[in-house]
Amino acid sequence: MDKKTTIRDVAQRAGVSPSTVSRVLNPHAAVHMRPATRERVLEAIRELRYTPTKSAQRMRRQRGDIIGVLLPDISNPYFSLLARGAESIAFEEGYSTLICDSNHSVERESRYLDLLMAEQVDGIVFVPVGTPDWQRIQRLRDQGVRIVAADRCQDRLLGVEADNWHGSHCLTQHLLSLGYRQIAYIAGPLEVRTTQERLRGFQDAMRNAGLDPIVIRHGAYTFDSGYQLASEVLAGHSVDALMGGDDLVALGAMRAAESLGIDVPGQLGITGFDSVPLLSLIHPALTSVRIPVYEIGRESMTLLVRHIGTTDSPGDPTVLPVELVPGSSCRQCKEPSPRLDSSLTSSPHDRGGD
Repeated sequence: MDKKTTIRDVAQRAGVSPSTVSRVLNPHAAVHMRPATRERVLEAIRELRYTPTKSAQRMRRQRGDIIGVLLPDISNPYFSLLARGAESIAFEEGYSTLICDSNHSVERESRYLDLLMAEQVDGIVFVPVGTPDWQRIQRLRDQGVRIVAADRCQDRLLGVEADNWHGSHCLTQHLLSLGYRQIAYIAGPLEVRTTQERLRGFQDAMRNAGLDPIVIRHGAYTFDSGYQLASEVLAGHSVDALMGGDDLVALGAMRAAESLGIDVPGQLGITGFDSVPLLSLIHPALTSVRIPVYEIGRESMTLLVRHIGTTDSPGDPTVLPVELVPGSSCRQCKEPSPRLDSSLTSSPHDRGGD
């Protein structure tokens, strides 16, 4: 007896996810789908002579074509841009998005994971606060909910991230090329993967130059945390440059320097990380590393849609290249700054990353 054609067979022939095939079969969900995608699926249905079973139709009605996007801080322009990227792909594929803001709280994050399970979402684009609740994650996976970790990858999940180590390493080299030597670093939360990678890139570059950091402090990725920690560092240590774990931290540090009467960049160089377009309006322009955060959102949602309905193993994360953005928050160059060549970028796993 010939094997009956399944929705997965159609999805494979059309090069889409099983969920996309289901939406083509649902006239209400197919309204927002790209015509080319819909026609490709219909062609595969005709070629394979696929007929939906009653059980498949029942399963189709149980899902709501909703994907959750769980973020640590929607007020942070970085995460807002990531959410926009993710939503753009979801809309193209006929999904609605449910945006959830954990507000840097593990407890709140866990409650949202429960909510998304109750809403029977098809998948989740997830930026974890720190170490996620793996029991909740596994319950979601047992229910067929696919999860992609965006920006802050996890070993047990599909993921998309930027090359944070390489960006931080080159940013530190850039500072050193400008003649800075007494460098302090204000990092994000220690349990966050991006913090670990950026901090390690900084430490490796300093070690290669035969230097030690003046001080390293950990806080939140917020303006207030940057202001408070920079105030303490600048009051208690002699530094000529201060690196922020992200742009908001760096902005807080700039305000702290201003409050203490320290001129930037005359007396102190300051760098950030992320280079979100909105923050380019500040003066002096912040020396930073541009993360393709909108693309991280798009790639994460694309990866999620592709794997909905599958049980594929996670594998290595997708790593996107970054770009050094020199600004006027650091003094003029004394030596040629290092070129940040994305073609030389290696996977964090190749460098022994978490």
